[in-house]
Amino acid sequence: MFSRSRRLSTEALNMIRINKCTLVLVMVMCSCCVTSIKLDELKNDKNQLGKTGGGGSSVASTRAAASRPASGDRDGAPMAKHAVNKSSADGEETSKTRAVPADAQPSALKSTMSEKRADKCKEKCPANIKECCRNAIAEKSCHNATDDPVSYFVNPSYPNEDWDSSFCDFRVDIKNRNVCQLRLDLEEFSLRGPHKYLGSCRQDRLIISTTLPNGIGITELCGNNTGQHLYFPVDPKAGGSSVALMMMTSQSSRYSWKVRITQIDCLADPQAVAPTGCLQYHTSLSGTIQSFNYAGGMYQSGLDYAVCIKRSVNTCRVEFQQVPGSTFGINSMEGPSLEEGIGRAGEVSCDLVTHDYLHIPGGMLDIGEEILAATGNVEVYTPTAEKFCGRSLSGLAIQEFAEKIKVNDPLGAQDNNTIATPVTSYASGPIIVRFHTDSVTVRERDIGFSIAYQQLGTGCNKNKIRR
Repeated sequence: MFSRSRRLSTEALNMIRINKCTLVLVMVMCSCCVTSIKLDELKNDKNQLGKTGGGGSSVASTRAAASRPASGDRDGAPMAKHAVNKSSADGEETSKTRAVPADAQPSALKSTMSEKRADKCKEKCPANIKECCRNAIAEKSCHNATDDPVSYFVNPSYPNEDWDSSFCDFRVDIKNRNVCQLRLDLEEFSLRGPHKYLGSCRQDRLIISTTLPNGIGITELCGNNTGQHLYFPVDPKAGGSSVALMMMTSQSSRYSWKVRITQIDCLADPQAVAPTGCLQYHTSLSGTIQSFNYAGGMYQSGLDYAVCIKRSVNTCRVEFQQVPGSTFGINSMEGPSLEEGIGRAGEVSCDLVTHDYLHIPGGMLDIGEEILAATGNVEVYTPTAEKFCGRSLSGLAIQEFAEKIKVNDPLGAQDNNTIATPVTSYASGPIIVRFHTDSVTVRERDIGFSIAYQQLGTGCNKNKIRR
């Protein structure tokens, strides 16, 4: 009995040993399978990186990058809650910092970035400035400063819109003592427009402050002014070594801006310098002049600034006419009762009761070569006027006003046939057009103007014209 029990215990012990060996063998096989799977994964990842051209990056680094927070959540700082996303439908992110470390860039990417940088520099940098063309021009936003010859000032979420209430300041430091002007190109400029009855910028506005005592003809700017430009003087030698740009915004509407700022070296690039007192400066034979916020349908109150045109050689006159299909609206003595499309000229209509006018020196209705030829060298009387208003730019309005003066009835009823017609100026000297507005403007009536100008070298022998 005892031997039988011992035999059974020995068999049980052998079974346990066999089961243990089996378990160990199974565990070893599983470990080998796991190792094989991991090796296969690494091989696949390596092959995939080789196909896509991404050398040197490991799977671990890829996974670590995927685990990092998005740029908007970095350091626990969320994106602006009112930023409006303008990115493409495929979810591509737009980033303020697009630079990639040089040692991490494939050669093809380096070449593409160099070409883009060169193209951007050719477009944005003056020919005589080499330093700023070594790198792409920086875009900076609020509470920042720059001393670069060419720089950009943008809204915080650019190229997206914002609508937070904020105070956004940007300082331009001028270290080159030969810089005499700054030019601001409003490549994008969309703010809330002026108050619909007062005409002032009461919500969003750009304020430009210099250390020089004289202003630039405009104290603040608001509305839609994309494509406009401004010049204003600086003088580092007289203590004007910095200029402050301040954007005051509210939550009343969305806004965005991108302003290119160019420091003009008056010795190195004298052709780029605007004449003294000119807020805007056009250098082409022909072009278009628009009032501020023309696209928004209302000009500001309290304006008095000059738009200058570079006089070209072999020209003797400038023709101004309303851009075909455009609207024109500068408040006149008749106010809203003036018929649509009727223009006014002269002191009585434009600067007696109201004081909004476009000033064109020596403006006259061009009488034409055929009329002069028909007079047989007889002196022709052609009246002139310099202040224009109403609901069209009209050379005929000059003639009508002259007739009222002739009969000593300047306040008498007018014929209202003064439709839009060109205004010609033979005035010598600089070509300067001024726009003046009084303290009150009204939407839908005080629209502004879009005027085409053209310098001409024909009809210069009209010495028989008596003005």
